[in-house]
Amino acid sequence: MKIRLLFLTFVLVFAAAQAQPARWRLCTWNLHNFFDSIDDPYGDQVHSQAQVDKKISDLTQALGMIGADVVAVQEVEKRVLLERLAQRAGYRYAILVPGNDEARGINIGLLSKLKVRGYASHRNDRLPYVEGAPLDTQFSRDCLEVHLRTPEPVILLVNHFKSKVGKGKSSDAKRRAQALRVCEILADLERAYPGQGVAVLGDMNDSLESWPLEPLAHSRLLDPFVKLSPAARFTLKHRGQPAALDQILINRRLSQSWLPNSSQVGHDRVYKRCSDHYPMWLDFSVSL
Repeated sequence: MKIRLLFLTFVLVFAAAQAQPARWRLCTWNLHNFFDSIDDPYGDQVHSQAQVDKKISDLTQALGMIGADVVAVQEVEKRVLLERLAQRAGYRYAILVPGNDEARGINIGLLSKLKVRGYASHRNDRLPYVEGAPLDTQFSRDCLEVHLRTPEPVILLVNHFKSKVGKGKSSDAKRRAQALRVCEILADLERAYPGQGVAVLGDMNDSLESWPLEPLAHSRLLDPFVKLSPAARFTLKHRGQPAALDQILINRRLSQSWLPNSSQVGHDRVYKRCSDHYPMWLDFSVSL
């Protein structure tokens, strides 16, 4: 009788596991001036060690609430900082390649609990010409290409486009050039890795309805957050007005495993304590 009860318990547990498909969560978040306590030659903010420790502690709490397996991050000064955060928050990988921001020294990166198969920088790419932007325009920071196993292969293109600071036409033109280049990289990847899921994500410093992001909006990428109301969708208040400046866009292959009710932007005060941006995330099912 005892053996039969144990067997029945095992069957029920197994059935429950089968009824709840495995999933993984993808997030993007601008960590806002995540600097260390060292005064470098560029125009970085120099925090006290106590401020750095508090930032890491606050981010660890926030990341625990989000529960993402993979987090694309922006405005991180150095890899060692990201590695400290990864160790505290339980992430296996911390990837950061110094980019093109020589003025402030802020970079983009990735935290991952899932296996990273490889990554590449596009910081030296020459961008398509857009009137109003310099001929030799490059990514303001980088476009970081990361190959994941989730367990199915997925490619991420992590970005932090030119900010709205500066002359409007030049700023807009640079963001449009960056969006055009991302579309070119996306097309190259889909030819090189047919049938593989791809996501373009990060702080784009503009809405998908804007002229600078028009190439992305008119690409074959899908916006999993399009059905959120403006009050639920905004990731930052720009000049006092809510704005959806951060994006996660997915190709059709990746959309097949997207769980539609999972897309959200976190507006909890814990996130506000860490950054002027709010994190956004969504879930995907996996076949184990």
